[in-house]
Amino acid sequence: MNNKPKIAILHAFFRPKGGGENFTFDLRNHLKADLFAGGIDVDIWSRDKIGQDSFVTNLYDNNYQLTYLHKESNIPIWRKIKRQLYFKFSPKIRKLNKYDIVFFSGNIAGVAGRLDPKVKKIMYCHTPPRPFTDRLEQRLESAPGWKRPWMKQFARWVRAEYRKELDHMDVIMTNSVNIQNRLKKFIKHDSQVVYPPVKTNRFQHISQGDYFLSYGRLEDLKRMKLIVETFAQNPDKKLVICSTGPLKDWIQDQITTRNLTNITFEGLVSDERLAELVGKCLAGIYIPVQEDFGIIQCELMAAGKPVIGVQEGGLLETVIDKQTGILIPSNPSIKDLSKAITELTPKKALAMKTASIKQAKKFDESVFYDQVNKIIKSI
Repeated sequence: MNNKPKIAILHAFFRPKGGGENFTFDLRNHLKADLFAGGIDVDIWSRDKIGQDSFVTNLYDNNYQLTYLHKESNIPIWRKIKRQLYFKFSPKIRKLNKYDIVFFSGNIAGVAGRLDPKVKKIMYCHTPPRPFTDRLEQRLESAPGWKRPWMKQFARWVRAEYRKELDHMDVIMTNSVNIQNRLKKFIKHDSQVVYPPVKTNRFQHISQGDYFLSYGRLEDLKRMKLIVETFAQNPDKKLVICSTGPLKDWIQDQITTRNLTNITFEGLVSDERLAELVGKCLAGIYIPVQEDFGIIQCELMAAGKPVIGVQEGGLLETVIDKQTGILIPSNPSIKDLSKAITELTPKKALAMKTASIKQAKKFDESVFYDQVNKIIKSI
């Protein structure tokens, strides 16, 4: 292999605009790699938004080759099945044999075994598939009795397929100690922790506004209903929400029908608008259920904004309680969150500015790339 290996990145699915997608763009740009995509939700990633949304502009960047494994189906169930089948059967996968190194991002199975053994394979695990690992028991509890044995059997099969994929990897990286432990527990694989790159310079302290900011995906796993209800019961506290997800309509309906004038919903915003909202907020709120690692809290801290987080998952590895934010108890209640937004006064928030910025620098992209460069050199 020469000094400049030819590198490709295969990212599973471009669905929500999240940390995994930003990670993929950052890694591609650093390595000057070609990008392969297993699935693209074109309603979110529409080419019409090129030049208007830097997220979309990044995906279709003409400086890099983009290979899309297949065309999407308009039938939701078949769309999911088709995406998985194309990992195992798409002839475009053979193009990856032209590369010296292939990075895998997201949950992919059936690809690594199809590649030439000479191709070096690196997995960056954001999390093993949660519906079939740490979230399986919760799913079983809500399922009818007759269905549970089939769900357990299917979960075993998914974990086995995922394990086979990892067996072919030369290097397995996980984005946190939390995921390192989860991978070991459910998939029986060792890994090395390499925290994901955070563009700390992108987020700057602009001013101190009077609102709390939430931009986690609008879904139950991010505890969005708890956040909305907490502010509904604290009308003197302001909240701005700027994201999208399955609970979008529910949140809009709550604001309208209950006349929650202290909650502003901006929906999915551009990267530029997000940087402005982060830079001007009082503090951020991010309380997901057992978050894998989480980029949001690091972005907020990079702008000198403290974070109200939760004593679970990746938040325990990033937010320092009482120094760069407030960590409320695991499985929090409205009372817990209400107490935190009351305690975090403008004076206290500003006093955490310096410590927050310093903590965020530990997860800066320069630290990540130093580690990645060493790994590439080692193989």
